[in-house]
Amino acid sequence: MLPADREIRLGIWKVHILHHAATRPVWGKWLIEELAEHGHRLSPGTLYPALARMEKNGWLRRLGSAPHARARQTFRITPEGRRLLEGLRRDVAELYRELMLPGHETEEPPKRGGGRVTPARSGRNGGRRTS
Repeated sequence: MLPADREIRLGIWKVHILHHAATRPVWGKWLIEELAEHGHRLSPGTLYPALARMEKNGWLRRLGSAPHARARQTFRITPEGRRLLEGLRRDVAELYRELMLPGHETEEPPKRGGGRVTPARSGRNGGRRTS
């Protein structure tokens, strides 16, 4: 896998992880198997650092404490992660419509003095157009 491809897919994997962590406790081996069912092949060396970053960012929380480093570490989504996931769901739906559905091509850029486009982020407006 090319580095650029991996970089984009890492974001897709994180959305997938948040989705599942919102519905049930998740852990590494289960996530590796679940993502593989969708054609995503992750090694533990890719997944576990991603989970650690997601926890550090406040999107996931660890349930309990593992008795040793190799014990199952279970995660659930946090309220902050849930807010992020809600915004990402809207963004993914919009992207899907634009890429996959006929007649939903890219909008023309706003005319001068119109709404401005802000970078995607997990703020109050989720990176949406504001006036």
